[in-house]
Amino acid sequence: MITEEQYNQALKNKDDAEEIIQQYHKEEQERFEERMKTNPIFTDDELRYAASERCNCGHGMAYPAKCGIHHYWDCSAILKGIADKNVKHSGRMPFTFYEVKLENENRTTRPEN
Repeated sequence: MITEEQYNQALKNKDDAEEIIQQYHKEEQERFEERMKTNPIFTDDELRYAASERCNCGHGMAYPAKCGIHHYWDCSAILKGIADKNVKHSGRMPFTFYEVKLENENRTTRPEN
């Protein structure tokens, strides 16, 4: 049988763990924001691609793997720093407003290497 003392200790451990988890996510977001300021160029390995959604330029839509929940889908060519500036690209698609299916083993807009 679980004692009240054990229960109270478990609640304390849960609160401590939640605080650590929240701090971790905050620090991850801060690192990502700093990365966006200093070097917003990403490699294919750092991007998550859409299953089928493409930019008007033909490149797949993607987002950086370490971004937060308030980020957006963007043209992968822009994120990789190889976008043709003479082509009209699709606008950013915020996660909160657009449901875009993430790539899987059968479908991806990731370029073939």
